[in-house]
Amino acid sequence: MNQLNKYPRIDAIYKRVSCRSFIRKEIPKQILEEIINAGTMAPASGNMQPWEFIIIDEPEAKEKVVTCTFSGFYSKGSLNQHWIEDASIIIIPCVNFKRTVARYGDLGYKLAPLDTTSAVQNMLLAATELGISGCWVGGFLEKKIRNLLQLPPYVQPLGLVPMGYPAKETDHKQKMDAKWVVHKNIYNTPYFN
Repeated sequence: MNQLNKYPRIDAIYKRVSCRSFIRKEIPKQILEEIINAGTMAPASGNMQPWEFIIIDEPEAKEKVVTCTFSGFYSKGSLNQHWIEDASIIIIPCVNFKRTVARYGDLGYKLAPLDTTSAVQNMLLAATELGISGCWVGGFLEKKIRNLLQLPPYVQPLGLVPMGYPAKETDHKQKMDAKWVVHKNIYNTPYFN
């Protein structure tokens, strides 16, 4: 229960963190399938379901994916994000524009990525609920990953989502309070005081 009121909180939302340290332990296929199925339950514009998920689980394939990343804050001076290799799997969420664009025209190019990111959020929350940690990684070279995965032109990779069992507890990052991002009827009029 949320201490502020008597309504229950959805624990996975508040427990989810971006984990960048994993133990080398395989995720059972049934759990992985449940995580993927949670992704496919996401809302989608016109129910076009534009998502495609590529699962990387072989060590050599993970090494190749890592060469498509570029350094970020957590890379500790490395050119690539090598910590990703320790994840049990890397899910590469992709947008297949064909269905959404067929229904919505050019607007589909905006809607399909939004739908796919909703699917990824569902997967991250399901993983959290099942004791699996993950991290959304945006630091990758699209052209390089596209070539590596042999993606057709109408399929776009959105990111990398390494998942696995956490090696250590990850601290929660500070998130902005709702009062700073919610507006009443017009912009810049606070809804919550």
